[in-house]
Amino acid sequence: MASSEKEYFSIDYEIRWRKGQKNLYLRIRSDGSVLVTAPRHLSRSRVEAFVEEKSAWLSRRLGEHRIHARPEPGHYFDGCRLWYLGESHPVARVPSSRDSIRFDGDSFTFHCRDEANFSKVLNRFYLQRARLFIAPKVDEWADRMKLFPKDIRFRRYRSRWGCCSAEDSLSFNTALIRYDPSLIDYVIVHELAHIRYKNHSPDFWRLVEQFVPDWKTLRKRLM
Repeated sequence: MASSEKEYFSIDYEIRWRKGQKNLYLRIRSDGSVLVTAPRHLSRSRVEAFVEEKSAWLSRRLGEHRIHARPEPGHYFDGCRLWYLGESHPVARVPSSRDSIRFDGDSFTFHCRDEANFSKVLNRFYLQRARLFIAPKVDEWADRMKLFPKDIRFRRYRSRWGCCSAEDSLSFNTALIRYDPSLIDYVIVHELAHIRYKNHSPDFWRLVEQFVPDWKTLRKRLM
């Protein structure tokens, strides 16, 4: 699998050539980076023309991303803030013999031996909070929808918020914990609906709309 970088109107995007893929796809990842996946037989000029054709859509979606995204700092710095359940909170650093992040409802405290561990510790914090907050909500929605997953898992994804396996196991991106509860509910309903429909057919979206009537608006906000 080869990949390359191309700059387009001051926007960097990555191209990945995939064997067996039939169509071109353009995606904005949750971190704001842009990915184009293309069939291997297509020329680079055809891929670049495709991005140009989508330039208006891409500019609009990147603008929405800047408004709605809940970014995660890659490292600790004075004045940095963290998102939790749709709200931004300040982070204070406290020297400690053990690395951890704690949240008191208003602010975060980064207890650390080495600031370089910030990202690792933050990922662990989000995983713990996702299990505590999202897992019970999955159970609640499963009862309401009468669709029950085989298993619930949490992991870091770069370009998806959740997935439903062929065996009806659900996986959720731990980064969801940065977003509003209403957006988390939408993702949960979306993945539970895949237990019944393993596609995005009209029937699938009707089922989602039955439980989340404003799913179109929420989907646009979930960057």
